[in-house]
Amino acid sequence: MLVPFYLARKRRSTLTGGLVMLQWVPAFLFTIYCCTLVANKIWHNNLPLLHFGIFGESLLYIKIYYDEFQNKAIKHRIKLLSIFFTVFALIDSFFIEGFKGINSYTNLAESIIIIALSLLFFEKNMSYNKFTYFRRTPMFIASIGIVIYLSGTILLYLTTNYFIDLNDEFTLRFIYLINSVLLLLMSVLFSWAFSLAKFNKAVAF
Repeated sequence: MLVPFYLARKRRSTLTGGLVMLQWVPAFLFTIYCCTLVANKIWHNNLPLLHFGIFGESLLYIKIYYDEFQNKAIKHRIKLLSIFFTVFALIDSFFIEGFKGINSYTNLAESIIIIALSLLFFEKNMSYNKFTYFRRTPMFIASIGIVIYLSGTILLYLTTNYFIDLNDEFTLRFIYLINSVLLLLMSVLFSWAFSLAKFNKAVAF
């Protein structure tokens, strides 16, 4: 995640729309990862940090698409979604699933909301650009990475608590490996997106 963050900072003067906030996603994910390692080493429990990580990541993605869209009606709906999500995430962490496992329902809500916003972005982009232009549109490339990552982690997060209860370390490590591969793929696509930032063309949706 350090590579896409480096590329983003190097081209920060060319970033527009959702790309401005997107540059902080790799830094946030890397920071959370480091903090969970420290928490696990010291307190042997990093679940509260994982809750915060999923919640914070979700709000970053929501802000990215809020900044990317210019249509007032869409921005208003995204605001309402962010309020709904925040309330649901807090209820999930403190009352539904608690801190004895990960907040898998929050992750599910995040995936549904962000994938829906990504698909809306794809639809708006396709109606404006020719197909050959997509591979030079940074936000389009980044959105592909986001959709692939969130789509792949839905089932992983929904089953993780089950294996935590079973104390099945082998399966948990396997789930962690799959998550790492998906994260690596998203990181590669983010790097590609930021490397194209100089070709970025602001479009009002």
